[in-house]
Amino acid sequence: MNLLGFRYFLEVARTLNFSEASRYLHVSQPGLSQQISSLEKELGFKLLKRTTRRVTLTDEGAFLYENLKPSFNKIENTIEEIATLKKVPQAIIHISTVPSAANLWLPSLVKWMGETNADAELYLDETTSKVAIQSIKKQKSHIAFVRMAPDSSELDQENLSTYELSQHPLMAVVSKDHRFANDDILDLKQLKDEPFIHYHPKNSPELYYLLERACLQAGFVPNTICSGPEIMTIETLISHGLGVTLMPEDMVQLLRNDSVKSVRLSDQVLMSSITMIWEDTLYTPQVTREVIGIAKDEFSSIASQHL
Repeated sequence: MNLLGFRYFLEVARTLNFSEASRYLHVSQPGLSQQISSLEKELGFKLLKRTTRRVTLTDEGAFLYENLKPSFNKIENTIEEIATLKKVPQAIIHISTVPSAANLWLPSLVKWMGETNADAELYLDETTSKVAIQSIKKQKSHIAFVRMAPDSSELDQENLSTYELSQHPLMAVVSKDHRFANDDILDLKQLKDEPFIHYHPKNSPELYYLLERACLQAGFVPNTICSGPEIMTIETLISHGLGVTLMPEDMVQLLRNDSVKSVRLSDQVLMSSITMIWEDTLYTPQVTREVIGIAKDEFSSIASQHL
């Protein structure tokens, strides 16, 4: 069915004047009349009563006009709005993030988004860096906040755009009753005989790499008794004196159990970075570009304090 014919009919029904309607639609009067006649033939009934003096609507024409007008108005308003804004007015943004980034960076971003893009709907998914990267690659998320280990080339290989927000040194995490719990600073070599709660090499490769490399630089291989638990489980195991671990400072800030203590490490040069990533293509939604721009502008001064 020819929608253009309906659009022409609506304008004639609004003005009840073929000359005025043809001028508004930028179409010749004979062409307009032909479209209306074709529409009437297709529908099988008359829409307009036409005489040499005036144009009026038939009962069917009046019914069609009243019911079609809101729909066509919505179509035209929608097209005009998206053409003016150059983006979807009520956009949905999916963000994947590691928990520490959600704690450190997301509150400010959500606040700024509310001030500058109140119509956007934000969906957050707290997950691991590995899953967050996959979400970006599979276009399930628009933006991700991930943890990166030194010398990581994974994102370069995936052609993902990045913006580093902060760097955090490794700290030792021990139980409150541990002999080093009250030390201000600790040489990692002092933990070489301790049982370590490690990270899973596949699920958390960045954290696994950091702990492994830090211990090797200190001259020993970690005595791993357990690997792979989530941060709350790690915290519980350590609180019961079952082992120690190394953890980036921003993750340490998430610990809430008074039975665990964190101790700074001397001569620690390994850093864990929190990095914002996204896929920058011709098809990246405009609202995503705006949020990235906001994050870069607003985070730049804060980020410099963490780098």
